[in-house]
Amino acid sequence: MSKLQTILYPQKGDRKNIFFSGKGGVGKTSMACITAVETAQKGYKTLLMTTDPAAHIGSVLDKSVTDEITKIEGMDNLYAVQIDQKKATEEYKENVLKDAEKKFDTSTVMAMREELDSPCTEEMAAFQKFIEFASMEDFEVIVFDTAPTGHTLRMLELPMDWSKQIQLKAGISMGISEEDQKQKAKFDKVIDMMKDEKATTFSFVMYPEKTPIVEAHRASKELETLDIRTQLVVANLIIPEEQTISSFFKNRRDMQLKYVEEIGETFKDAELLKVPMFEDEIKGLDMLKEISKIIFDGGLKNE
Repeated sequence: MSKLQTILYPQKGDRKNIFFSGKGGVGKTSMACITAVETAQKGYKTLLMTTDPAAHIGSVLDKSVTDEITKIEGMDNLYAVQIDQKKATEEYKENVLKDAEKKFDTSTVMAMREELDSPCTEEMAAFQKFIEFASMEDFEVIVFDTAPTGHTLRMLELPMDWSKQIQLKAGISMGISEEDQKQKAKFDKVIDMMKDEKATTFSFVMYPEKTPIVEAHRASKELETLDIRTQLVVANLIIPEEQTISSFFKNRRDMQLKYVEEIGETFKDAELLKVPMFEDEIKGLDMLKEISKIIFDGGLKNE
């Protein structure tokens, strides 16, 4: 079995989690959709999910995707879900405050309400939803469009959990509740799963230019401090050789190939997947199936 197959498909009845990360606009969503179609075609029950409010997995699949897990019609083994950031945040706040109202006086609850009106709360709410799906045993492959950042993961490794921090900021001193401990145990389990290279493939998507390479490498190094290794890098939007019919496109392709080489050298321990630029917008299951054949079964010619 090739290294690419090992990092894409579950081994010996295990589950595989595949995370796609990278800066905006590099093609994370398309790659997540292509990969989910690929694993579903290979017979693995696959869940495609996103925590990115700007993601458009429904548009790429050309199917309706909601915040409930939905079977994708026209494709065996494929399911999708898009986390509703606003809804997740409201649910998270409501649960925290409902719990607080049982324990504290009105002024303390008001202080906690203020603490919850911060961007960190949104991040934690999205991650809690992510934990919920990541803890499910229903699927053989889960493909995540937009992985949690090192910053988000680092917050979960702090000595005290999130609920305890809110209590401290509100000027309260008391032990962590049993429910908080259960939630923390779930967090820890998922973090451990992400560190397990057999269970999880962490990948970065970039187009072959300097800035995306630098940003991906920086993020990759941050994840390494959490013992999460990058196993796959995707060099996306490479101009096909047959399209270099003018000096402009030939020069652009030559530049891209130099950067593809740099990607390989920068991420020397990761598998490098080269993905061509396509003439049409990537949309619909038929096109995704065709592209998955090109990328995973054939790929670009050796440069």
